[in-house]
Amino acid sequence: MSAAAVIERLAMQGFWIGLDQPAVRARLEALSTRLKRPLDAVALALGHDARRFGAAIRRQWGTRVLWYARELQEVLERCAVAVPNLPLIDVLNLHEPEARPTIQLRRDGDTILSTGVVMDDGRPVAVSFGTDDRGTPPGIESAPVGNESSYRSRGESRSAPAAAPLPALPKQAWPRIDAPEFAPAGKPFDVVVGFGAAQQSDVAGGPVTLNVASGVATIDVTIELSAGPGLQAPSGWSRLMRVSVDDILSAKVTFELVGIEPTDRERPYLTMLEVRYVLEGTVCGTAARPLVIVHSSATGLPPPQPPYGDAWLGPAGAATPVTFAADEQVPDLTIEITKPDRNASSGHYVGQLYSPHPLGAARGPFPMDLGQDAKTFAKAIVEEVRLFSNSELLDNTLEGIGRLVAQRLPGPVFDALREVAANVAPAAPAVLIVSAEPYVPWELAWVEPPLDAARPRYLGAQALVGRWLRDADAPAPQGTAAVVQRPATHPIAKLAVRNMAVMAAWYKAESGLRRLPKAEDEAKVIADRWRGLALVASAQSMRQLLNASLERGFERIGGVEAVHFAGHGDFDPGRPDGSALFLEDGTPLRSTLFRAAKYGGEHQPLMFLNACMLGIGGELLGDMAGFPGNSLRGGFGGVLGALWEVDDAAAHDIALEFWQRALPPSPACGEPVGAILRDLRAKYVPAAVPAPVSTYLAYVYYGHPRLTLQRTP
Repeated sequence: MSAAAVIERLAMQGFWIGLDQPAVRARLEALSTRLKRPLDAVALALGHDARRFGAAIRRQWGTRVLWYARELQEVLERCAVAVPNLPLIDVLNLHEPEARPTIQLRRDGDTILSTGVVMDDGRPVAVSFGTDDRGTPPGIESAPVGNESSYRSRGESRSAPAAAPLPALPKQAWPRIDAPEFAPAGKPFDVVVGFGAAQQSDVAGGPVTLNVASGVATIDVTIELSAGPGLQAPSGWSRLMRVSVDDILSAKVTFELVGIEPTDRERPYLTMLEVRYVLEGTVCGTAARPLVIVHSSATGLPPPQPPYGDAWLGPAGAATPVTFAADEQVPDLTIEITKPDRNASSGHYVGQLYSPHPLGAARGPFPMDLGQDAKTFAKAIVEEVRLFSNSELLDNTLEGIGRLVAQRLPGPVFDALREVAANVAPAAPAVLIVSAEPYVPWELAWVEPPLDAARPRYLGAQALVGRWLRDADAPAPQGTAAVVQRPATHPIAKLAVRNMAVMAAWYKAESGLRRLPKAEDEAKVIADRWRGLALVASAQSMRQLLNASLERGFERIGGVEAVHFAGHGDFDPGRPDGSALFLEDGTPLRSTLFRAAKYGGEHQPLMFLNACMLGIGGELLGDMAGFPGNSLRGGFGGVLGALWEVDDAAAHDIALEFWQRALPPSPACGEPVGAILRDLRAKYVPAAVPAPVSTYLAYVYYGHPRLTLQRTP
């Protein structure tokens, strides 16, 4: 990346050292014109103090990845005086021995923060330069309280039943991916996918489980292979594999792949072979193996390995166990967006489609380029919706966002959507979006022509939409105790609710936060009408909730199956963990706390965070962060939150209607969560005067689109 490209990219995130820089001024002038506000006012609203932040700089050297930690202010100052096309590595005079050590993020939250790049499953989540006087790394402070909005908002800018399982498998089975470590470009090679009796050291994937009905002798599994840039599959990326229940180890399929010539002889393509095991439209598990595509002139010997950085080859990282059990409520269309290159600094992704229905549309894999601005997309939405919240231009703004989102999806996605809609008509199709990137609001994708012309043309108002994150923790090695997979490979479709927790913040004057009368009333009504366990928004109550150690009177109930929070939320994309909800004393709680929650397995509660901007994902592309990602890591089975500031009164009404329809009195079963949200989004009126209520489109839902709740005694 050149010095000029760095300045432009950082300007998109609100970092600059002067408004006279062409890239900075071009962005601000465009926003000033669109927002009809003075350029200086726009700069003041969007700018951040670079002195409070650090930069993680990724460099590929051969087949190794090096990371450098630098003060962001230093990066800006050096790029400002450098020749525009000079590479960043020369601008900063980066040398291999100066590559910062990577520090793994510990699951207990007690990561030692010292100089280096903090990693989570191989992905950068923070840059640390040691601690300040308070023991807090620069750039990871508590969120400040910011400006008042023009209306009262909740934001502060300061399982489906399985068939009877068979007995134990004849042999322990593991995913098998046989492939070379290095492949010269232009020379075909084979990749064999199947099962093995032992776990391969360079293949990420959990043990295989067969959940099939007694008497079933074989099952037909679709093997979907994908990879990042640098590979082609002349005979296709999909194979049907027949698996014998009595001899699972004999099942295998073969793919022929060909590498593409690297554009830089010294920079081979670093990619990941990713396998998805699909049964009747359900992704039942994943596996992955690293691969390097070298220049066609390379010999059969591996290229020399430099002594610095992290090796690309070796353990592949996280994947999921493989459990062959079809989802009885399988979505009509699953859109999976993966990142085989594992490069958080690029916008290269791969899209694939799955469906239990026959599809004439292509299923992929499709290359998807989200550009360098994907991780600033959520920030831009928050800013623009806030600025236009009471403007007649709000609808134009949201439609523009929707059209831009739609352009990022491969065309066959909409072809497949129309096909499945025709198959299930007059019902609305259920769509599950499994994305390795946490920012782009796919629910807002503009559907043209619409499936239902009477509804707003956003995907989330046209179909039952849910999201999921398939990036589970790495399976436990052989011989170690099994751990609960968090999140599960695919979301639960049924949830029995015995206990519900309701938490609301009655903000005290000394907190510096405004009271939210409608949120307070909302919590009272929900606690009363649904017999919810009322909790004050305190650190003690939150600890009991996350530790599943709640009590009702003299009864210890442990964990709950449903959670509702009403209060203030905030999002700052410049922070490693940008989302925060506020307790009643004004204390901001970061989403990483939810990563350590004691849920998962048979106990996966649904959580509704009815506060501003808590539905936004993590800070870096591909990182499983923010309240959605960290809550799923903590074992929650569904998370509902807002992408931008929500109006207090509208949020109150949405919450009551949601729970009224989702959790009726026993023994009735609630409506699917995706169907309720589809109807709530349909209440958005584009032509409303003086401005539409954007709150109806704000909510994003991570969970099964057909999830239904049932109250139990």
